[in-house]
Amino acid sequence: MAIENINGTDLYYLTIGRGIPCLVMHGGLGLDHTCFHPWLDPLGDALQLVYYDHRGNGRSGRPPAETMTLDQFAADADALSDHLGFKKVAALGHSVGGFIAMKFALLHPERVSHLILVDTTPAFNYVDDAIVRARRRGATDKMLAALQAPASSDDDELKALFRLILPLYFHKYDASEAERFTKDVIVSAFAGARNEVLMPDYDVTSQLSEIRAATLILVGRDDFICPPSQAEIIHRGIANSKLVVFERSGHYPHVEEPEAFIETVRSWFARQT
Repeated sequence: MAIENINGTDLYYLTIGRGIPCLVMHGGLGLDHTCFHPWLDPLGDALQLVYYDHRGNGRSGRPPAETMTLDQFAADADALSDHLGFKKVAALGHSVGGFIAMKFALLHPERVSHLILVDTTPAFNYVDDAIVRARRRGATDKMLAALQAPASSDDDELKALFRLILPLYFHKYDASEAERFTKDVIVSAFAGARNEVLMPDYDVTSQLSEIRAATLILVGRDDFICPPSQAEIIHRGIANSKLVVFERSGHYPHVEEPEAFIETVRSWFARQT
């Protein structure tokens, strides 16, 4: 693990495995790389996994909020690749990390060899539909209020809200697994607040056809926030793409169906090389 100054802020990263370099881009904003580590570690036999926390998130620095843009996150990924000596990298992005991965591929196409997009969306313009799906999944009034509340300014409050709504993000919620999932996360309300600024203008739908990197799109059937219908839009937009739906997963298929997830990614990479 290391912390390096990248583009004027400290970025925390952890490298595991060997093979094709792969930047692992966490979601949130306001969460960190622990939502993927250690579940992805078995891929270290084929990939050199670089887990890292985006600027303003997790163990990374807290630069001025206005520097936390999707373009800047993509520029940070490019600079981190340079720092690590990688001419080309794969990018694996989950949820908002997928937004960043797609921006990375669009803004730095010469850098990106492969894309793995996990439970993400090309635009977040369907909030009302997401709330309807949350209700169908049994969301309580408190959960619905948390989903629609203004961004919290307190880290402890944000973590409590995250724990409250977490059952909605799973096909079958397991409290003990959720505790393992959340115990090491360092939440950042500072970063979480940026979602309210970034989401209204985020839309790469019309640019998907410009992505040339081989792309694997993965999604849980029961994901209410980034549903299969959004994955299908990405699949239709990116010519060189494959879509896989995990039937017993929600927003985190690497946690709910880890063996199938790992084998899907591993076998897809084997066919690309």
